[in-house]
Amino acid sequence: MKHSLLNFVFLILAFSMTSSAEILFQEDFSGSLSDNWILFGDPSPILCDTFGLPPPSFDCNGDAMYNNGIVSIESWDMSEGLVLECDMFVTSNERGAWISGLIGLDYSTEDQGDEGTMPADINLSYCYCGEADWAQPHLQGTLYTSFNLPDGSNDNTSQCHINEYLDSWHQFRIVIEHDRRLSYYIDSTLVHQTELTLPPDIGALSVVLGVRSNEWGRVFHDNVVLRAL
Repeated sequence: MKHSLLNFVFLILAFSMTSSAEILFQEDFSGSLSDNWILFGDPSPILCDTFGLPPPSFDCNGDAMYNNGIVSIESWDMSEGLVLECDMFVTSNERGAWISGLIGLDYSTEDQGDEGTMPADINLSYCYCGEADWAQPHLQGTLYTSFNLPDGSNDNTSQCHINEYLDSWHQFRIVIEHDRRLSYYIDSTLVHQTELTLPPDIGALSVVLGVRSNEWGRVFHDNVVLRAL
């Protein structure tokens, strides 16, 4: 009984420490996109009033050729660590391709919206490559983690045939640890941790969401939270 009580106290303390982390930014997409975000891409990103966790949610509305999305107007210091969380829903039709949802952090947003540019230096993305994708057919659900530094070094991974994240909501999370390594999670599962670290001269980071959501399948983002570690 004594041990059980001690364990309960430790759990309460751990929860209190976690929940007390400072929230730097929140977005549930109940307002106008232009309130907190810079939009890029053609056609323009949109809000979806009929779907979300709960509705509304963000739909980047990107076509099958170029990336679409939003970049936060504000940026935040990462020197003490950051946690970025976002719920994401990815669905595809039978032959779907060029469908992709992404959460990311960027220290250089000058190239946002350029043709073919993956929109974020640090990102966790989930894509679907079906029969219509002649370059990489049958990869199905593909999970990517990316960490690209200004000097050209990177720590990027991909995992194919990962279909368990289709057609349901999942929480995608990027953590900048105190030692400046990056950890990537989906729900409570760690999918990758980097050996590379962010250099100390990296300044403030912007939040990026988007990539592609079109007639082949839709991608929705909701409940963005950025908090101190």
